[in-house]
Amino acid sequence: MISFCDHSEGIVELTLTQLRMFIAVAEAGSLRAAARRLSIAQSGVTQQLRKLETNVGGPLFERDVRGVRLTPIGERLRVRADLIIGECEKTEAEMRQLRGELVGSVSLGLAAEATMRLFPALLASFRERCPRIDVHLTSATSRVLTSWVREGSLDFALASIATDADLHDMETTRLFDADVAVMARRGHPLAGARTLAELRDAEWVSTRHKTQRSNRLAAMFEQAGLPPPRIAATTEAVFDTLHCIAASDYLALEPASLADHAFFRDHIVVAPVAERAAGAPVCLLRRAGVPLTPAAQELATMAVSFARMLPAAKHATPRTV
Repeated sequence: MISFCDHSEGIVELTLTQLRMFIAVAEAGSLRAAARRLSIAQSGVTQQLRKLETNVGGPLFERDVRGVRLTPIGERLRVRADLIIGECEKTEAEMRQLRGELVGSVSLGLAAEATMRLFPALLASFRERCPRIDVHLTSATSRVLTSWVREGSLDFALASIATDADLHDMETTRLFDADVAVMARRGHPLAGARTLAELRDAEWVSTRHKTQRSNRLAAMFEQAGLPPPRIAATTEAVFDTLHCIAASDYLALEPASLADHAFFRDHIVVAPVAERAAGAPVCLLRRAGVPLTPAAQELATMAVSFARMLPAAKHATPRTV
């Protein structure tokens, strides 16, 4: 049972059973479908939801002929319920792992360069050691990965860290340094540009919002005394960016090693621009003061070991256009 204080009404008590039924209804879209999923009578689901709505002080669902949808109160509770149930499941798995049962799952966030340089060999080795542990991989920008680690939806992440990133509540372990470069499609009329000034009228696709202080592209233009770059679109995944520039005249500033990725090396080249953007270290991020499960700790320890064996990243070398 979970209790919290409502200063006007006293103590509000929620049970895990109520939260699990609430999530099931939200996912299934109807009480009947949720009852089938949970293998219980629909009346049992209805009863628990009524108790839950009484406890939280308002309706959680709006009902119509198509089923149910969350109210504003329900939407807020859904976020909290997912976190609570997720932490309970992690705790159950952790207790089993501490008893020597190597079962459960690890949720790992990866920035693009960590995916390419580290993850395939790391996963193969981890699966040999822990074949019954499921590994769930999430790719996104480092900013997004950091927020997901902070809220607990990821056990840890391998992400590039900007110099002004707020990591006061994180533990970080430096893995390797990432070099970035200007990238263009092969045959792009500006792919041979040697100065940033030649690219002042180009349009860019960026994996960071153009108003972020940590946007390395904007900082590079500012340091060169140029107007801000023209951002055509932003994405939440580097590989989305690379797909976009490979088929258009947009440019991007991304980890240099990705130009050699098997999916892109025949379509993308590194422009020989003299100005260089500041690199960023790729680090292992985890919540400070929150222990990892034994399985997650094993994978994190292996990630650090594998990173130490990586060859140093080479500076971006322009390739023939």
